[in-house]
Amino acid sequence: MDSNHLISDDETRKIAEGFLADSVWLGDVTWAENIVIGPNAAHHAGFEGRFPKDAQLAEGQKWSWTVRFTDPAEIEKSLSHEIVLAGLTRIVYGDHDSPDGWSHMGIRQWFTEPADERKRLTLSAADHSRICQKALYDKIVYEPRTEGFPKSDWFEDQRGGSGGEPKNTP
Repeated sequence: MDSNHLISDDETRKIAEGFLADSVWLGDVTWAENIVIGPNAAHHAGFEGRFPKDAQLAEGQKWSWTVRFTDPAEIEKSLSHEIVLAGLTRIVYGDHDSPDGWSHMGIRQWFTEPADERKRLTLSAADHSRICQKALYDKIVYEPRTEGFPKSDWFEDQRGGSGGEPKNTP
């Protein structure tokens, strides 16, 4: 992939933040800043897995983030740049014929945008949730809340007020 198109740490962090903000069922949320990722990154970690701020990074290594939390089954989970990218990859390159494939179209379009344009675009809270659920569980465990969906009445815009009179009568 062209370096002008790479998904940045900031972008994946925004996706994780959006997921966590809309997932009140998660507990014990703890963010870790200043971790090193890349080949042999663990060698930089000192006691208790902390990375010294003056660590000299090797080629292919960079500073990143991670967040840990517990899910409703009280199982500890974590998201990081790499894990969010894995969820995004599963959606973009995964099964496009599945019943939930239509809900991934916005994510796929966002992914294909050049980096400068993509950074101006905002994924929905539901998109953040879908990406992170794919990353964590390799499936959508619960359907995220979406604006106006699920609709109980697909013809709502054709109906009148509480009396049920049509908005546009012939």
